[in-house]
Amino acid sequence: MANGSKRVLAGRYQIEGAVGEGGMAKVFRGTDTVLGRTVAVKVLAPQFARDGQFVERFRREAQASAGLNHPNIVSVFDTGSENGIHYIVMEFLEGRTLKQVIAEEGRLHPDRASEIAEGVAKALGAAHAQGLVHRDVKPGNIMLTPQGEVKVMDFGIARVTTGEALTQTATVLGTASYFSPEQAKGEAVDARSDIYAVGCVLYEMLTGRPPFSGDSAVGVAYKHVREDAPLPSSLNPDVSRTMDAVIMKALSKNPANRYQSASDMAQDLARVRQGMPVAATPVLPGDPTQMVTRPVTQGTAVMDALPEEDEEPGGSRTWLVVLVTVLVVALLGTAAFFLVRELTSGPPMVAVPNVVTLTQEEATQELEQAGFRVEVTQQPDAADEGIVFRQSPEADTQAEEGSDVRLFVSTGPEPVVVPNLFGKTVDDARAELAQAGLRLGAVVEEQTDEVQPGRIFSQDPAPDEEIKQGRAVDVTVAAEDTTRIVPNVVCKDLEDAKDLIEAQDLKMKVQGSELSLSCAEGTVARQDPEAGEEIEAGKRVRVWESDGPPESPSPESPSP
Repeated sequence: MANGSKRVLAGRYQIEGAVGEGGMAKVFRGTDTVLGRTVAVKVLAPQFARDGQFVERFRREAQASAGLNHPNIVSVFDTGSENGIHYIVMEFLEGRTLKQVIAEEGRLHPDRASEIAEGVAKALGAAHAQGLVHRDVKPGNIMLTPQGEVKVMDFGIARVTTGEALTQTATVLGTASYFSPEQAKGEAVDARSDIYAVGCVLYEMLTGRPPFSGDSAVGVAYKHVREDAPLPSSLNPDVSRTMDAVIMKALSKNPANRYQSASDMAQDLARVRQGMPVAATPVLPGDPTQMVTRPVTQGTAVMDALPEEDEEPGGSRTWLVVLVTVLVVALLGTAAFFLVRELTSGPPMVAVPNVVTLTQEEATQELEQAGFRVEVTQQPDAADEGIVFRQSPEADTQAEEGSDVRLFVSTGPEPVVVPNLFGKTVDDARAELAQAGLRLGAVVEEQTDEVQPGRIFSQDPAPDEEIKQGRAVDVTVAAEDTTRIVPNVVCKDLEDAKDLIEAQDLKMKVQGSELSLSCAEGTVARQDPEAGEEIEAGKRVRVWESDGPPESPSPESPSP
């Protein structure tokens, strides 16, 4: 479905221009013709429409989001399929994603960051209350409106929890920079996994970078499981110790040490902005008052306080033995897990580079250097011919080294039909051309009797001709008629003559006086130009005042 299409889905959703796209779908601006409101229509990309797994994921997103009614979650109004097109109708939001904001502005002010994170936590709290875990919380899935609203979107890989733990054994889903240690290890996830992701997002808002990064998804996953992130305040001195506590509690390796609900985290974020003590009691890196007391599977552990100094020395040594033993077991277990995983998980995961806006040749070269194979699909698009306008998987996602990346290369804009502009004003023509994907070119004025002044009576290209999107259409507009007919003012009183001439937008000038056999004294004896001639408005009509007829000669005396 190309930009500028006027397709109507379900008899009510008129599709307009594209406003964005992701790895599996494209989002269009549209109009609900029944309710008369602007909507966003998310359409599953054609190459995935025949894949049952993608279609099911797409439907799951609609079902998951439709059941959520919260001011911090993008509302879903409708969903359906028509002639192989699978779509979701959502509320239309003006604004930018948090990913765009961070890229454009860098790290955010702590108050602003905490307000955004609080809005995200409240949205997730509503989802968790419905038994829904998002599993892909990241800056690209958080929208910020010009009014300051925070909206969480894209529940495409969400899962509904039941009485049993939610698991995903086939593959590790999510985005490497933001998924929790349990997601990194392919273990069961729950609402606390989303809380960990919120901690990662808040960390990035305050420091300008995620807590962990690396050359591959495996490297990032290892750090999520095994390493502690530096305190945010060590990277940004504006971050308070209470904010450090909130973030590090959310980033606890063991879910039991994190906030146990998103609402608890939201409340602590509000306390930070108010300068109040927070409820967070996180395990901070290098804190000597913490130790492992209850081992948990695969190297995670619950952390409790060390005994006070007045306890017996033998008791302290016992605790120390327990600590060393459990840490050794945890390290060996984690090392064995990653060794097995590396041997059985197949090719390494690699970040897909962003090649959109490059030429096909440039994009192919960059992807092949990154270790990917390239497939090309050529389609009409507003981008210039030969330019990559979309890629799948999308940029910055993780994919297996040696896997395929599909490039969507523009063959140029689809031809559009030139509208008929006859009789329209220039402003109306400009708006109609823009709606058709064209632009107004040269505007020339000419005299004509075909239309009223200011209206178009000729255009190039002609109506109904098919041309490329973005081309200009030149128009000719009827000029205002500036010619005037000179009135007949001969033998008219001078004042009357002046009124008649000025009524035609002309000016009168008295050139002098002369004798006239036909016009009385004080009237117009002669005019130039003569009556009935056409001249430009504002020109002068010269008149000569009559001195009357010449005096008659006196009769001669008779001869004597």
